[in-house]
Amino acid sequence: MTRSRKMSGKKTVKQLSAELDELKGEFARFANAAATDIMKLNHLVYAMLDEQGKITKITCTNCGQEAVQADIEGVEQSEQCPHCGQNLHEATQTTLEMIPTEGDDSEE
Repeated sequence: MTRSRKMSGKKTVKQLSAELDELKGEFARFANAAATDIMKLNHLVYAMLDEQGKITKITCTNCGQEAVQADIEGVEQSEQCPHCGQNLHEATQTTLEMIPTEGDDSEE
């Protein structure tokens, strides 16, 4: 560090980089701790709702994974599977060939 930089109190790029790396590490630790706490709270809330019978377990028709939904008045339910992103209740996509037409005998 030069004499003039020492006197001015300015930090070097290396010092600033080290401080930035330290802040990044602290932020990552904080974010991990917050995520862990949120997961714990999520498990507690769902366990309490399950005890009260306010949980619906749905098996996705696409991926076969179980999705859990809370039955709480005023809370909108997602129709999307959290595992595969497809509609929880539809196994196949509707195509034009599946739609009956006027000349189709399968309607009768």
